[in-house]
Amino acid sequence: MSAKKNLSLYLLQNSSVLASRVVNDVLVKGQFKVPEQEKSAAITMYDTFLTFLGNIIEQDSEDVPSELIKWSKNNAQNQVTSQRNISEIVSRYGPTRDVFADLLLHLSDQFELSKKETVYILKRINQIFDISLDETVRAFEDIAEKHNKDMQKEVDLLFSPIVPIQKGIAVLPLIGKVDEDRASYLMNEVVPRISQMQLDYLIADFSGINHIDEVTAHHIQEIGSVLRLLGIKVITTGITPKLALTAVNSGIDLSRAVSFPNVKEALIKLNTL
Repeated sequence: MSAKKNLSLYLLQNSSVLASRVVNDVLVKGQFKVPEQEKSAAITMYDTFLTFLGNIIEQDSEDVPSELIKWSKNNAQNQVTSQRNISEIVSRYGPTRDVFADLLLHLSDQFELSKKETVYILKRINQIFDISLDETVRAFEDIAEKHNKDMQKEVDLLFSPIVPIQKGIAVLPLIGKVDEDRASYLMNEVVPRISQMQLDYLIADFSGINHIDEVTAHHIQEIGSVLRLLGIKVITTGITPKLALTAVNSGIDLSRAVSFPNVKEALIKLNTL
Protein backbone atom coordinates (compact mmCIF):
# COMPACT_ATOMS: atom_id res chain seq x y z
CA MET A 1 0.00 0.00 0.00
CA SER A 2 1.37 3.43 -0.96
CA ALA A 3 2.36 6.08 1.58
CA LYS A 4 -0.38 8.41 0.36
CA LYS A 5 -2.93 5.62 0.68
CA ASN A 6 -1.86 4.96 4.26
CA LEU A 7 -2.08 8.66 5.08
CA SER A 8 -5.49 8.87 3.43
CA LEU A 9 -6.86 6.04 5.59
CA TYR A 10 -5.29 7.57 8.71
CA LEU A 11 -6.97 10.94 8.07
CA LEU A 12 -10.34 9.31 7.43
CA GLN A 13 -10.14 7.15 10.55
CA ASN A 14 -8.79 9.85 12.87
CA SER A 15 -10.38 13.01 11.51
CA SER A 16 -12.21 13.85 14.77
CA VAL A 17 -9.12 13.49 16.96
CA LEU A 18 -6.97 15.45 14.51
CA ALA A 19 -9.62 18.17 14.19
CA SER A 20 -9.65 18.68 17.96
CA ARG A 21 -5.85 18.85 17.96
CA VAL A 22 -5.83 21.37 15.11
CA VAL A 23 -8.35 23.67 16.81
CA ASN A 24 -6.45 23.60 20.11
CA ASP A 25 -3.15 24.33 18.35
CA VAL A 26 -4.69 27.22 16.37
CA LEU A 27 -6.14 28.78 19.52
CA VAL A 28 -2.77 28.56 21.26
CA LYS A 29 -0.75 29.75 18.27
CA GLY A 30 -3.03 32.70 17.54
CA GLN A 31 -3.77 33.40 21.21
CA PHE A 32 -7.48 33.34 20.38
CA LYS A 33 -10.15 33.09 23.07
CA VAL A 34 -13.47 31.71 21.87
CA PRO A 35 -16.62 30.37 23.56
CA GLU A 36 -16.85 26.60 23.98
CA GLN A 37 -19.74 26.45 21.51
CA GLU A 38 -17.64 28.14 18.82
CA LYS A 39 -14.75 25.79 19.56
CA SER A 40 -17.02 22.76 19.14
CA ALA A 41 -18.30 24.16 15.83
CA ALA A 42 -14.70 24.63 14.63
CA ILE A 43 -13.83 21.04 15.53
CA THR A 44 -16.82 19.79 13.54
CA MET A 45 -15.79 21.99 10.61
CA TYR A 46 -12.21 20.68 10.56
CA ASP A 47 -13.42 17.12 11.01
CA THR A 48 -15.21 17.55 7.68
CA PHE A 49 -12.17 19.35 6.24
CA LEU A 50 -9.84 16.46 7.11
CA THR A 51 -12.32 13.96 5.69
CA PHE A 52 -12.29 15.87 2.39
CA LEU A 53 -8.50 15.96 2.50
CA GLY A 54 -8.31 12.22 3.14
CA ASN A 55 -10.54 11.58 0.12
CA ILE A 56 -8.66 13.78 -2.35
CA ILE A 57 -4.96 13.38 -1.55
CA GLU A 58 -4.74 10.19 -3.59
CA GLN A 59 -6.04 11.96 -6.67
CA ASP A 60 -3.47 13.21 -9.18
CA SER A 61 -5.92 15.80 -10.49
CA GLU A 62 -6.02 19.20 -8.83
CA ASP A 63 -9.72 19.67 -9.63
CA VAL A 64 -11.87 20.64 -6.66
CA PRO A 65 -14.80 18.30 -5.90
CA SER A 66 -18.24 19.93 -6.03
CA GLU A 67 -18.91 18.69 -2.48
CA LEU A 68 -15.91 20.68 -1.27
CA ILE A 69 -17.20 23.84 -2.97
CA LYS A 70 -20.58 23.32 -1.30
CA TRP A 71 -18.88 22.79 2.07
CA SER A 72 -16.87 25.99 1.61
CA LYS A 73 -20.01 27.98 0.82
CA ASN A 74 -21.88 26.62 3.85
CA ASN A 75 -18.87 27.23 6.07
CA ALA A 76 -18.61 30.80 4.79
CA GLN A 77 -22.29 31.45 5.50
CA ASN A 78 -21.90 30.10 9.03
CA GLN A 79 -18.93 32.36 9.65
CA VAL A 80 -20.51 35.57 8.33
CA THR A 81 -23.68 34.98 10.35
CA SER A 82 -21.65 34.61 13.54
CA GLN A 83 -21.61 38.44 13.85
CA ARG A 84 -17.80 38.53 13.88
CA ASN A 85 -15.84 41.04 11.82
CA ILE A 86 -14.33 39.74 8.60
CA SER A 87 -10.91 40.96 9.76
CA GLU A 88 -11.23 38.69 12.81
CA ILE A 89 -12.15 35.70 10.64
CA VAL A 90 -9.38 36.33 8.09
CA SER A 91 -6.79 36.76 10.86
CA ARG A 92 -7.29 33.10 11.80
CA TYR A 93 -6.30 31.75 8.39
CA GLY A 94 -2.58 32.45 8.90
CA PRO A 95 -2.18 30.50 12.16
CA THR A 96 -4.43 27.75 10.79
CA ARG A 97 -2.26 27.31 7.70
CA ASP A 98 0.83 27.13 9.94
CA VAL A 99 -0.77 24.48 12.16
CA PHE A 100 -1.73 22.35 9.15
CA ALA A 101 1.76 22.73 7.69
CA ASP A 102 3.28 21.51 10.98
CA LEU A 103 0.79 18.63 11.10
CA LEU A 104 1.63 17.62 7.55
CA LEU A 105 5.37 17.67 8.23
CA HIS A 106 4.81 15.38 11.22
CA LEU A 107 2.60 13.02 9.19
CA SER A 108 4.99 13.03 6.24
CA ASP A 109 7.73 11.68 8.54
CA GLN A 110 5.33 9.22 10.16
CA PHE A 111 4.14 7.80 6.82
CA GLU A 112 7.44 8.31 4.98
CA LEU A 113 6.01 10.53 2.27
CA SER A 114 8.34 11.67 -0.47
CA LYS A 115 9.15 15.36 -0.81
CA LYS A 116 7.02 15.49 -3.95
CA GLU A 117 4.05 13.91 -2.17
CA THR A 118 4.39 16.28 0.80
CA VAL A 119 4.48 19.35 -1.45
CA TYR A 120 1.46 18.08 -3.40
CA ILE A 121 -0.62 17.58 -0.24
CA LEU A 122 0.43 20.97 1.13
CA LYS A 123 -0.73 22.56 -2.15
CA ARG A 124 -4.07 20.78 -1.81
CA ILE A 125 -4.48 22.06 1.77
CA ASN A 126 -3.72 25.63 0.70
CA GLN A 127 -6.08 25.24 -2.26
CA ILE A 128 -8.92 24.33 0.09
CA PHE A 129 -8.08 27.26 2.38
CA ASP A 130 -8.00 29.64 -0.59
CA ILE A 131 -11.44 28.47 -1.70
CA SER A 132 -12.79 28.81 1.83
CA LEU A 133 -11.36 32.32 2.17
CA ASP A 134 -12.75 33.39 -1.22
CA GLU A 135 -16.21 32.10 -0.31
CA THR A 136 -16.07 33.85 3.09
CA VAL A 137 -15.18 37.21 1.51
CA ARG A 138 -17.86 36.72 -1.14
CA ALA A 139 -20.46 35.92 1.52
CA PHE A 140 -19.53 39.08 3.42
CA GLU A 141 -19.80 41.12 0.22
CA ASP A 142 -23.25 39.67 -0.49
CA ILE A 143 -24.45 40.53 3.02
CA ALA A 144 -22.92 44.02 2.79
CA GLU A 145 -24.61 44.60 -0.56
CA LYS A 146 -27.98 43.48 0.81
CA HIS A 147 -27.48 45.69 3.88
CA ASN A 148 -26.65 48.68 1.66
CA LYS A 149 -29.73 48.09 -0.48
CA ASP A 150 -31.92 47.83 2.61
CA MET A 151 -30.39 51.01 4.02
CA GLN A 152 -30.88 52.81 0.70
CA LYS A 153 -34.50 51.73 0.64
CA GLU A 154 -35.00 53.17 4.13
CA VAL A 155 -33.25 56.38 3.09
CA ASP A 156 -35.46 56.63 0.01
CA LEU A 157 -38.55 56.22 2.17
CA LEU A 158 -37.34 59.02 4.45
CA PHE A 159 -36.42 61.11 1.41
CA SER A 160 -39.91 61.03 -0.03
CA PRO A 161 -42.65 60.52 2.57
CA ILE A 162 -46.18 61.29 1.43
CA VAL A 163 -47.93 63.31 4.13
CA PRO A 164 -51.75 63.64 3.89
CA ILE A 165 -52.76 67.12 5.09
CA GLN A 166 -56.50 67.10 4.56
CA LYS A 167 -59.00 65.43 2.30
CA GLY A 168 -57.72 65.41 -1.26
CA ILE A 169 -54.43 67.15 -0.38
CA ALA A 170 -51.02 65.72 0.49
CA VAL A 171 -47.49 67.05 0.77
CA LEU A 172 -44.44 65.37 -0.70
CA PRO A 173 -41.44 66.88 1.15
CA LEU A 174 -38.25 66.18 -0.79
CA ILE A 175 -35.06 66.11 1.27
CA GLY A 176 -31.35 66.07 0.45
CA LYS A 177 -29.88 65.47 -3.01
CA VAL A 178 -32.10 64.45 -5.92
CA ASP A 179 -30.08 62.33 -8.35
CA GLU A 180 -31.19 60.11 -11.21
CA ASP A 181 -31.63 57.06 -8.94
CA ARG A 182 -33.90 58.96 -6.57
CA ALA A 183 -35.87 60.43 -9.46
CA SER A 184 -36.35 56.87 -10.74
CA TYR A 185 -37.47 55.81 -7.24
CA LEU A 186 -40.04 58.63 -7.22
CA MET A 187 -41.42 57.55 -10.58
CA ASN A 188 -41.49 53.80 -9.89
CA GLU A 189 -42.34 53.66 -6.18
CA VAL A 190 -43.82 56.97 -5.01
CA VAL A 191 -46.06 57.87 -7.95
CA PRO A 192 -47.99 54.56 -7.76
CA ARG A 193 -48.61 55.20 -4.04
CA ILE A 194 -49.80 58.73 -4.76
CA SER A 195 -52.19 57.47 -7.43
CA GLN A 196 -53.94 55.26 -4.84
CA MET A 197 -54.56 58.10 -2.37
CA GLN A 198 -57.47 59.77 -4.24
CA LEU A 199 -55.76 63.16 -4.22
CA ASP A 200 -56.84 66.33 -5.97
CA TYR A 201 -53.67 68.24 -5.12
CA LEU A 202 -50.10 67.24 -4.36
CA ILE A 203 -47.77 69.83 -2.89
CA ALA A 204 -44.19 68.98 -3.87
CA ASP A 205 -42.01 70.82 -1.37
CA PHE A 206 -38.43 71.44 -2.53
CA SER A 207 -37.29 73.46 0.49
CA GLY A 208 -35.19 70.52 1.76
CA ILE A 209 -33.39 69.96 -1.55
CA ASN A 210 -29.73 70.99 -1.64
CA HIS A 211 -28.85 69.81 -5.15
CA ILE A 212 -30.52 68.84 -8.40
CA ASP A 213 -28.91 68.45 -11.84
CA GLU A 214 -30.38 69.17 -15.25
CA VAL A 215 -31.01 65.53 -16.18
CA THR A 216 -32.84 64.93 -12.90
CA ALA A 217 -34.86 68.13 -13.38
CA HIS A 218 -36.25 66.62 -16.58
CA HIS A 219 -37.17 63.43 -14.67
CA ILE A 220 -39.00 65.54 -12.06
CA GLN A 221 -40.90 67.28 -14.86
CA GLU A 222 -41.91 63.89 -16.28
CA ILE A 223 -43.20 62.84 -12.85
CA GLY A 224 -45.31 66.00 -12.70
CA SER A 225 -46.69 65.24 -16.16
CA VAL A 226 -47.65 61.71 -15.12
CA LEU A 227 -49.46 62.98 -12.02
CA ARG A 228 -51.37 65.55 -14.05
CA LEU A 229 -52.45 62.81 -16.45
CA LEU A 230 -53.79 60.98 -13.39
CA GLY A 231 -55.91 64.04 -12.58
CA ILE A 232 -53.73 65.28 -9.73
CA LYS A 233 -52.79 68.96 -9.73
CA VAL A 234 -49.18 69.48 -8.69
CA ILE A 235 -48.18 72.56 -6.71
CA THR A 236 -44.52 73.30 -5.98
CA THR A 237 -43.20 75.07 -2.91
CA GLY A 238 -39.77 75.99 -1.58
CA ILE A 239 -38.15 76.51 -5.00
CA THR A 240 -34.87 78.35 -4.37
CA PRO A 241 -33.28 80.66 -6.96
CA LYS A 242 -30.58 78.02 -7.55
CA LEU A 243 -33.14 75.29 -8.26
CA ALA A 244 -35.12 77.66 -10.48
CA LEU A 245 -31.95 78.45 -12.47
CA THR A 246 -31.23 74.74 -12.92
CA ALA A 247 -34.78 74.21 -14.23
CA VAL A 248 -34.47 77.12 -16.67
CA ASN A 249 -31.07 75.89 -17.92
CA SER A 250 -32.71 72.49 -18.47
CA GLY A 251 -35.28 74.07 -20.73
CA ILE A 252 -38.12 73.50 -18.29
CA ASP A 253 -40.84 76.14 -18.51
CA LEU A 254 -41.75 77.21 -14.96
CA SER A 255 -44.13 79.93 -16.06
CA ARG A 256 -47.06 77.48 -16.12
CA ALA A 257 -46.19 75.92 -12.75
CA VAL A 258 -48.33 76.81 -9.73
CA SER A 259 -45.76 77.68 -7.10
CA PHE A 260 -45.66 79.20 -3.62
CA PRO A 261 -42.79 80.18 -1.31
CA ASN A 262 -43.79 77.59 1.30
CA VAL A 263 -46.35 74.90 2.16
CA LYS A 264 -48.31 77.19 4.49
CA GLU A 265 -49.09 79.72 1.75
CA ALA A 266 -50.02 76.93 -0.66
CA LEU A 267 -52.53 75.52 1.87
CA ILE A 268 -54.01 78.96 2.52
CA LYS A 269 -54.60 79.37 -1.22
CA LEU A 270 -56.09 75.88 -1.62
CA ASN A 271 -58.48 76.43 1.28
CA THR A 272 -59.89 79.49 -0.45
CA LEU A 273 -60.78 77.58 -3.60
